[in-house]
Amino acid sequence: MSALTKLIAVEAKLFLREPVSLFFVFALPIGLMLVFGLPQRGASGDTPGQHGEQTFLPSLALALTIGMLALFTLPMALGIYRERRILRRLATTPVPPGFLLVAQVVVNLGMGVLGAVVTAIAVRFLLDQPAPANVPGFLLAFVLGVACLFAVGLLIAALAPSARAAQSIGPALFFPLLFLAGTWLPRDQMPAILARIGDYSPLGATVDTIGAAWAGSGPAVPQLLVLAVTAVLCSVLATRFFRWE
Repeated sequence: MSALTKLIAVEAKLFLREPVSLFFVFALPIGLMLVFGLPQRGASGDTPGQHGEQTFLPSLALALTIGMLALFTLPMALGIYRERRILRRLATTPVPPGFLLVAQVVVNLGMGVLGAVVTAIAVRFLLDQPAPANVPGFLLAFVLGVACLFAVGLLIAALAPSARAAQSIGPALFFPLLFLAGTWLPRDQMPAILARIGDYSPLGATVDTIGAAWAGSGPAVPQLLVLAVTAVLCSVLATRFFRWE
């Protein structure tokens, strides 16, 4: 077993030992869908507006899973490792410190994919809704949403001076993004400029593109491009400013 594989295995065990992280990935998205989706189970979906779309709750639940991992779990874990000088100690061993960064991303990505699968199954059998109709479009939207949000999380980890700061910056960014995605107030009821910003925000674009593909349509190309550009830009900045100690 290679050093990277061992690191990934260790990080996966540590992740599974954290009940809060598991709650974010599995329980919270499914609970959200059950609370808001069961009263509408079997409804025709004729309610106008963003919240009336059948695919809004499932796509929001998936975006919530990705966003929690990217903006809460990932920056906090890397901040703790830097604060405790784990990265610095790794630099004195044959194992490159970058391996730990790769292991963190792989574990969180794997948990995000697993959470998405569980959410999709829950949508199908608990809410009696069909599986994603446009599978290639769904996969493309999901991958770009993950890349975008994880890149933002890595940028937070790169800029945060401490684990406590990372714990504060992540939620401070996450909840405004959640609002812009239309969670509490549908975007069709927002002022035009605010709704436009929400359309191209990381969570808003992720929710829209996943929802469109789930319904069988093609994800909007401008939103996919924004996700891709944000992923590349934040990744470059995270690489530029990341500190190992």
